[in-house]
Amino acid sequence: MTISLPASDTCWSDLTAEDKRARLLAAAGEVFARDGLDAPMPVIAAAVGAGVGSVYRQFRSKTDLLAALVVERLADIEAEAEAALASTESAWSALTGLLWALAERQAADDVLGEAMATVSEHAAVQQALASTTLALEQLLVAARTEGRLRPDATTLDLRLLFAGTRAATQLQPDAWRRMLELGIDALNLLSCRSRFRSASSVTK
Repeated sequence: MTISLPASDTCWSDLTAEDKRARLLAAAGEVFARDGLDAPMPVIAAAVGAGVGSVYRQFRSKTDLLAALVVERLADIEAEAEAALASTESAWSALTGLLWALAERQAADDVLGEAMATVSEHAAVQQALASTTLALEQLLVAARTEGRLRPDATTLDLRLLFAGTRAATQLQPDAWRRMLELGIDALNLLSCRSRFRSASSVTK
């Protein structure tokens, strides 16, 4: 049974355009996480205490709403990557900490991953993805310079890692943790060197 999200105490008509957009995105994220991306616009409208027409005045289509939600979440990841890079931790610790935080969030709510497959060609999404990718690349460079990240690691590897953790949850809800551990180990230059030395000693 679908249960509408509670509306804020502030009446929809009293909100500014910016606040309406923010409330819609928050409600859409919760509705899509609960009901899936097939959830209709009237359910989202009910969640914010507005009519469907009011929702379409903010977003011309459901695709535009999904794209805006993806852009918002990519911006969050970009900000977290920048904060990780600026932290006093080692770059490797900051990187792995970020990966754990993102993977745990994905396991609880994978709206971002699901929506990306639908709106990946949207111009706003492509622009946001490019900006987020740049922030992640800077964190990878720092970890590589530190001597902890394998030299051939790229942001594509991070996307592959999250594809793996997403798939792992289909086998077992908590299997993403093991998948992430294996992925981080594969990115760790020190682990790669250790495996190489072990393999060399076996072949001698």
